[in-house]
Amino acid sequence: MEFKKVLGQVLRDVRLQAGLTRTECGEIVHLANLSKVENGQALLRIDTLAALCEQLGVTLSDVLMVVEARLSGHSIEDQIALSNERLGDLLRAGRFEPIAQADALRGIRGRKADTTREAVMRLQSEGLRKDEIARKLGVGLRTVQRYWAKGI
Repeated sequence: MEFKKVLGQVLRDVRLQAGLTRTECGEIVHLANLSKVENGQALLRIDTLAALCEQLGVTLSDVLMVVEARLSGHSIEDQIALSNERLGDLLRAGRFEPIAQADALRGIRGRKADTTREAVMRLQSEGLRKDEIARKLGVGLRTVQRYWAKGI
């Protein structure tokens, strides 16, 4: 089953469990749009989805957890355990550590360039030739020449 359809079912189930009609959710989502969402024919913008979840008395993350459980065929309890384990692994790996604004603006290519520049300069200081550094780092000779420090 596809994400859109399962999300719609979960939202419908939560809305019904909360005892709300589609009309009562009309301040957040137009009646026709909510019907399409609940029938798996449309998706909401994330900010609209978050507002709808708030009105339904659940968090967006809880709704997505239930959707993920239904898609994977796991019970909600098993999905929580799996997600907690996965989240712990990601936290230990630093995947959710904040990135400084300057680094974020430079992006992945900028960060890779910094790493390559540092490696070229380190290998240059160790006495390797340009062609040896290029081979060792798996980059082109022009890249090594770009970062080659003068006067070392």
